[in-house]
Formats: sequence, C-alpha cells, structure tokens
Amino acid sequence: MALTRLALPIIMARIGLTLMLVADNMIVGHFGAGPLAAFALGLMLVQTGQMLGLGLLMGSAVEMAAAFGRDALDEVGRIWRRAIAYAVVIGLAGVALSHAAPAIFIALGQEPGLAASAGEIAALFGWSLPPVLIYIASIGLLEATGRPYVGVVLLLVANLVNLGLGLLLGQGGLGLPALGAFGVTMATLAARLLLAGGALAYILLLMPGRRSLGRPRWSDHRWADGRRQRRIGYAEGLSLGIESGAFAAMTLFAGWAGAVQLAAYTIAINLNMLMFMVAVGIGGAAAVQVSRARGRGDRAAMARSAATALLIYTGVMLLVGLAFVALPERFAGFYTGDAALLAVTIPVVAGIGFLSLIDGAQRVVANILRGYGDTWLPTASHLFAYVVVMVPAGHLLALRLGLGAGGLVLAIALASVVATGLLLARLARLKRRPR
Repeated sequence: MALTRLALPIIMARIGLTLMLVADNMIVGHFGAGPLAAFALGLMLVQTGQMLGLGLLMGSAVEMAAAFGRDALDEVGRIWRRAIAYAVVIGLAGVALSHAAPAIFIALGQEPGLAASAGEIAALFGWSLPPVLIYIASIGLLEATGRPYVGVVLLLVANLVNLGLGLLLGQGGLGLPALGAFGVTMATLAARLLLAGGALAYILLLMPGRRSLGRPRWSDHRWADGRRQRRIGYAEGLSLGIESGAFAAMTLFAGWAGAVQLAAYTIAINLNMLMFMVAVGIGGAAAVQVSRARGRGDRAAMARSAATALLIYTGVMLLVGLAFVALPERFAGFYTGDAALLAVTIPVVAGIGFLSLIDGAQRVVANILRGYGDTWLPTASHLFAYVVVMVPAGHLLALRLGLGAGGLVLAIALASVVATGLLLARLARLKRRPR
C-alpha cells in the first residue's frame, strides 16, 4: 500500500539520522560513566534546538506534499527554497545558543567540571545544526515528491563516515591522538556536513524534473507567501520544542541524581529515541498521505491513511517492546561494560518497551492531525502532558522518591499516556465532522 511504501524509507531515514547519535553514545559509553554523562549533557542543549527546528520545518513538508497533490511543482520549489532559508536562520541561532552552554549548565545547577566538559561538546556540536536542518528541509522535498530513498542512501554513507571517524578520532589511531568525546563530536559534524551537501547536490544537479521546481527568485521569500507554511511550523515547532525542553529538564534531573544515574538515563532514552524514529517515520508518511488526500479534497482517503498508520505502528512496536522486556541486558551491553552502570541501567531498559509504544503513538497521531491541517491542539496537548504532568512527576519520582533514572522513565510514560489520549480524542472528533 502507498503509506507502507512511503513509511519504510522515511523510517529508515529517521532511524539513520538517529543512528549517528546512537553510535556516538555507544563509543563514548565505553570511555566510562563520566564521559558519557558529559557527552549526554552537551548534546541535550543542541538536540533541543534540533527538535525545535525539525518542528518548525514540518509545515514546509506538509505544504510541499499538499502542493504535490495539486500537481503544482513550481509551488513545491518555492516552499522548499523558503524552507532552506528558514533552516539556515534557525541553525545559526542554535549555534549562538550552544556557545553559551557552559554558563547555562552552571546556572542550571550542574557540577562545574561536568558543565565545562559538556559545554565544550555543545559548542562544537552546535555547528552541526545548520547542515542537519538543511538536510531535513531537503528530505521533506524528496519525500513529498516520491523520492525518499535518496535520503536513505545519503544516510547510509554518512553513518559509515560517522562511525569510522568516530572510532578513529575518539579512540585514536593512524598517528592521531585519542580525543575522546570531543573527537566523536567532530566526526558527527563532518558526517552532517556531508548529508547537507549531498542532499543539495542531488536536488540541484541530479533530480529528474528538477527544472519543474522553478528558478530561485527573491519573490520566493515574500513573508506573506509562507504564512501557512510557518503557521503549521510554529505549532509543530512549539510542540516539539516543549517536548524537547521538558526532556532536557529530565536530563538535568538525572544529572542532579549523579553521573551514574545520568549515564543510565542516557542509555535508556537513547534506545527510546531510536524507537521514536519509527514513530516519526510512520507519522511523517501518514502526514504526507493525509495532506495529499486533503489537497484532493478526499476525506475518506484521509481517514484510511490515518487508520493504516496507527495499525502499522502498533504492530511494529508491540514486537519491539517484547524484545526490550526479554533482553534488556543485551541492549544495555551495547553501551557499557561497567558493572555498576549496568546494574542501574538494565531494569530501566526493560521499561523502554512500554515507553516506546506509548511515546511514539502520540507522535504518530500528532502528525496525522498536522496532515488534517490541525495545528494548535497537538501543541496544547504537549504543553499539558510534558510540562504540567511529566516534569513535576519526574522530579518527584527521580529525586524526592529516589527512583533515579527509573523514575524518570516512569514519568515519561505517564505523560505519553495523557498526550496520546488527548490526541486520539481530537482525531476522532475531526473524523466525525461533516464534509
């Protein structure tokens, strides 16, 4: 079916992007709990900016899909060129913020040595924001026009580069010194630059039908023309920004609980992030399919695409959840051989199975609602679930009740249940609307 054909490469692309960070964490995890804690804290600030940018660019992907459904390829080109400009501006703002990371971490109560190490990581990693957002904007064009496997190929090459360079620069070799977590971060920056350059080169020089996208003009960037593109992006950006900011607070709580708890939480949330990309992929495919049907005015097709996405996601994640419950020590062992860290991490990883199912479900439903053109209700639900529910629950369970990383995972699961329930209720209401 069309949604499955589109979802598979999108899932592969999103997982491929996340695999860079998974590989980074696995390499750094074997340097010890302290380096992994510093690396996780440094990435926290930049990842929040990346998720905010991803959300802001969601409006571009949705509108490109709708324009493609209307067979308006010149409009697709204008939307993409605006998206590239937005990606550069958002990325440079993230660079500026990342250079203030040490002071930010100190102000947030982190131990000075940890804040300094994490600040170095954040300052370097921040430079990867502009290229990764340019890649995301460009992949939105390729997915909307039915060429999603280009992104998969680019990510395969970039992941190989990232892994090879990460091992070389992190552990040392070929006459180079071991740079630890800083070297691993340098490798990821290089791989992300390769991604952005590859995506732009394909679209501008190799993509069949690229001339139908029109030629760049200053009029592409008229503020009024991008109103709907930005309106959806503002809502999704605020939604993902709220969620990412709330998760950043959870990382801070883990840091307050100690380096071992932060390292254990990092491993668990890293695995959840990888599974979350399955939800982002299926949800992204659903948003494209629903948007195309909306462009044709076919409400029945919109409903069918939504239902299919939810069924596929639930089936896949039930299998994944069982694997986490059955083999938590195997998954934790990919990241560390430290016995003390494993003792804390294994029971937390076992809970990732249920968390991945319910946390990803809310993202799939939110993307379906974006395809319907619904913007602010998903944002409001995320504000309530992840700020009003999750952050206080995380502080209570992890710090006051002393459950550490396990308490944080429990709080995330609780918030995800609330968010998913609210979004499903909204989707059911939209489906009942008269034509």
